[in-house]
Amino acid sequence: MKRSIRILLLLPLLGAGCSESLPAHFDQIEGIYFNNQQNNGLLIDTASYTFIYEDADQMEVPVRIQQLGRMSQTPRAVNLRVTSPDAVEGVDYDLSGEALLPANANSFDYLITLYRTEALKSETKHLVVELAPNDSFILPFTEQIQSGDTVSTVRYTIYFSDQFTAPPAGWQTIFIGAFSQQKFELICEVMEISRADFNEEGVISSAKWMYIQSTMINYVSTQERLRDAGQPYDERAFDESGAPLTFV
Repeated sequence: MKRSIRILLLLPLLGAGCSESLPAHFDQIEGIYFNNQQNNGLLIDTASYTFIYEDADQMEVPVRIQQLGRMSQTPRAVNLRVTSPDAVEGVDYDLSGEALLPANANSFDYLITLYRTEALKSETKHLVVELAPNDSFILPFTEQIQSGDTVSTVRYTIYFSDQFTAPPAGWQTIFIGAFSQQKFELICEVMEISRADFNEEGVISSAKWMYIQSTMINYVSTQERLRDAGQPYDERAFDESGAPLTFV
């Protein structure tokens, strides 16, 4: 009997000792991390954007910030920093002010505005977006391993340019000849065709391609006559050597 009493007296002490070593419960963690995903649901820590198929000279890029823990009835500031070795704030990009997790929310998109500049036609610029702890949030983890790769959850890199890595999917060489970015941009501006229309096969019909061809041939011919007459002309209708662009 005495042995049983002794064991019962020890149980509360053992319980107290174990509770000290337990990790904090989920709802006691106030953490944040980047939760940017591909269409397949995998996390990414880099993203690339191009103005090639954009008609506007600026675009908004969302950066998803996820909370781990309890939601709050008041907004809370997130310690977010954006830096770049080659892009200038106010020229190449703008930030949307202070990063705040809204009240009663467990995630939000911080918006960064990118601008199309002439420099992007020949170079790719990039931004580095980083999270750091503050009085409201910790960084519960800094990376995640998936499919054999290590992905950062506190550092996100955005690359942007105004260049092609491949011809548009809808470009029809048979109607307007070999692809070039100069020809593409001239067609879009002269004929007021949306850039995105070229990035999918079938959006532009064969009849419209024939119309594009004849219109652009006439346009370049007109610019060549103006140049030869010493009158103002569109320099975009000629390549670097001064030869007129061809659309056959």
